[in-house]
Amino acid sequence: MAQQFPNLSRIDLNQLLALQALLEEKHITRAAIRISLSQPAMSRVLGRLRAAIGDDLLVRSGVGYERTPRGDRLLQELEALLPRLNAAIGSNDFDPALSQQYFRVTGTDYAAAVIVSGAVRLCRKLAPSVRVEVVGWTPESYRHVETGRCDLALGVGSVPTPPKGLKVEVLYQEHFVCLISADNPFKNERFSLDEYLRRPHAIVATAEGQQTMIDRPLADLGKARDIVFQSPYFMATALNIVDTDLIFTVPMRVALELSKLANLRQVLPPQEIGDFPYTMIWHPRLEGDAGQAWFRDQIRATVRRA
Repeated sequence: MAQQFPNLSRIDLNQLLALQALLEEKHITRAAIRISLSQPAMSRVLGRLRAAIGDDLLVRSGVGYERTPRGDRLLQELEALLPRLNAAIGSNDFDPALSQQYFRVTGTDYAAAVIVSGAVRLCRKLAPSVRVEVVGWTPESYRHVETGRCDLALGVGSVPTPPKGLKVEVLYQEHFVCLISADNPFKNERFSLDEYLRRPHAIVATAEGQQTMIDRPLADLGKARDIVFQSPYFMATALNIVDTDLIFTVPMRVALELSKLANLRQVLPPQEIGDFPYTMIWHPRLEGDAGQAWFRDQIRATVRRA
């Protein structure tokens, strides 16, 4: 075997897991915590990996590290290799009470607060040793699902369109509500389109400075909002509209949570702003994995309870 695959004889499987953690985190301490090593032990592993591979892999840049070009290529290979290797050598038996499986979900803080939080509560009752990580939504999120870096994507399945070949399941139809400061003088239950467009807005920008499911339909009508504040976070944006005249248009499920945290009230948006599907997306290679199927069921159960 060593003669057939001479490069593999220089490292073992545990070092591959450490290598992936180091290249993804670009931080020795965080990588060590992720795979339950001490920081000095992870530093020693990095040294052995550098010697075995013949590349620095990570180089200092300012206060942190950056991957070398070789490190970038290795990470892409590991993202595809390790999930397949894990599935190939693992048993497909899954006992929630005993499992230590690690589930990685990519989505916005909406997904983390509204869906994943409920699934985590179920996991703590049924599978107390599993671990769940939420990876922030980026333009690369669907690629992370394709390569195996993430197990699931949670989001608006049509923006952007998931790549062909991924499994897409509509979890529910969501609709928007507007949050305004409790002392905002607007008294009606719903904004007309003219009233909505006359007022200043705060948004969570999900793509190119837009809140896509709202701004694209408005653009089709030849309309645009006056956006005066934006951030990548629902909670931060909600807190920033308190005691202002700003409108923050959000999915109904997250509005319910945000209204508990700040002095806000809800107003219905213009009828021109419609519903949208919220989806769960995964790779077909995970169809036969009992643990992954169980975790997807916890997501579905969370949605049903909500």
